[in-house]
Amino acid sequence: MKDIVKSQANDEVKYINGRKTKLARRKRRSNLMTYCAVAVAVFTAIGLVVSLCFLFNLEDVEVSGLTLYSNEQVFAAGGVEAGANLIRVNTSQIENQLTETLPYIKSVSVNKVYPHSLQISVTEEQKLADVEYAGRYYVIAQSGKIVEAMNTYHDPALPLVKGFQLKDTEVDEETGNLVKKDVLMEQLESDDTLKAKVLMQLFDAIAASGIKNIVEVDITERTDIKLLYDNRIEIQVGSALDLEYKLTCIKQTIETKLNSGFEGTIRYNNAVSGVSAFAKGAATTTKASTQSAENLQPEQTENTPAQTTASGYTGWQVTETPAQ
Repeated sequence: MKDIVKSQANDEVKYINGRKTKLARRKRRSNLMTYCAVAVAVFTAIGLVVSLCFLFNLEDVEVSGLTLYSNEQVFAAGGVEAGANLIRVNTSQIENQLTETLPYIKSVSVNKVYPHSLQISVTEEQKLADVEYAGRYYVIAQSGKIVEAMNTYHDPALPLVKGFQLKDTEVDEETGNLVKKDVLMEQLESDDTLKAKVLMQLFDAIAASGIKNIVEVDITERTDIKLLYDNRIEIQVGSALDLEYKLTCIKQTIETKLNSGFEGTIRYNNAVSGVSAFAKGAATTTKASTQSAENLQPEQTENTPAQTTASGYTGWQVTETPAQ
């Protein structure tokens, strides 16, 4: 008896070399899927090669937020090249190069806009002050970063900081010796480890109090801070404690108790004694009397005979409390 072999539904009969042969449909489908996968991979590779070589070339770069640099300077520092393939452009690398190369760039965002554009959005540092050190001038930004170094001139548009000992040396890791360091684009530091912090707090307090026209800051002693207002009034702030409150009191005194031509010294005493104003060139004769802010009129500063405090300053004492 011949063996009986049942044909399966998924079998297919073919004649190979004159012999009857059965092929499984599953195997045929598997081969077909393999061919399709290979075809897809080939076409994908071809498409990728075409895209990298012929499509998505950089044709337009939009830059926003610039006031201190030109577009060309940004392109050169960031390594942005016209005609470069947009797919290959490394946006993170451009961002890092810009912030590490151009001092006035605080932050930057680079985005691709397919098919042919690049967007560069820049946030620039804002100048805060000019620090005098060893006969040179260093521009610091509001972030505390040094954005210009070793200038031979002072920018009169910025407050001048005196009495700040810039930390411009560091320890060489190999020799252990002190070596000169490049402070450009570094955060402001002083040999007195607290001075940089106090100085930045002082400028924050100046901005918060709303006092304007500060042309000089003397921080030789951080417990005896002095400011020069409008090139005519020396403001003696004292220590860094309650800076905003002190400056608010002083601002109110200047604006409401002194005339516009007053020259001399204003000193913050304490919360009880308030603010003292001393006219320039007034004779020192007797101990100063204490007058309330309500009784002190601006014209008294120049027209009333001078009086002297126990410490030798001439003027009138003003008790002033900021408006609540």
